[in-house]
Parts: sequence; structure tokens; C-alpha cells
Amino acid sequence: MKNDSLGSVRRARQAGFTLIEMLLVVVIIGMLATIVTVSIPRHLKKARRSKAAADVQAIGIAIQSYYMDEGKYPGSLDVLTSGDEPYIESGIPNDPWGRPYSYSYPGAHKPFKYDLTSMGEDGVASADDVANWKQDGKEE
Repeated sequence: MKNDSLGSVRRARQAGFTLIEMLLVVVIIGMLATIVTVSIPRHLKKARRSKAAADVQAIGIAIQSYYMDEGKYPGSLDVLTSGDEPYIESGIPNDPWGRPYSYSYPGAHKPFKYDLTSMGEDGVASADDVANWKQDGKEE
């Protein structure tokens, strides 16, 4: 009988995890959580810039459609959302940082066209702006 209880104790010890193994798992999970936590802000920043670039492109398409129909560029972005058949039905969105897109015609960077810009994260005209006159980070 004593042998049976000794064998079951050995099997129970072999089936469980040691303290070192548990600590190793906790350390690995902590390292993975740190990596994910550190990378989230960078990915959010990149996602906001991508969203702003997509908005600038979509608004630009509406501006070009207006130009094709009217033979001139709109005086303001509000023109694109008014009328019987608006070019943008859902209204002009704010940029991902909560500010309105800046539109000017004639444009300073595109004198015979228009400038459409998101002032980026800092909210002022600087290198982080997302604009229709920038391609792959270079000015036209």
C-alpha cells in the first residue's frame, strides 16, 4: 500500500510546473506585454497619418468632380456638401486630430489648382502636415 501512494506522489510531481517554470512564463508574458505597449503609440500615429492621407485623397476626388462639372474649383469645401446632389454627402470630416482640413484656392503650393492640408498632429504648418501637394514626403 505504501508503494501505491509513493507512485501517485511521483506522478503528481511530474504533472505539475516548478516555480522556475512559472516564473519564466510570467517573465515572457511581461516582455511581450511591454513590446506591445511600447509599439501601440507608433502604430496609432501611423494610422492617423494614413487616415488623413485617405481623407485628403477622397476630398480631392470630390473637388476634381466639382471642377469637371462646374469648370472651376470651389471657393470653399462647404460647396461640396450642399445642393441637390452634393459631392460629399456625409459632410467634410475633421482630420484624425479633430481639426478641420485647410483648403485654399488658388493654392500657394499649386498656384493653378488648390491646396488641401491637414496640419497634422501638432496643428501648425510644419513637416508633419498631410497635403495634396506632397507625394511620398516630397513637395511637388
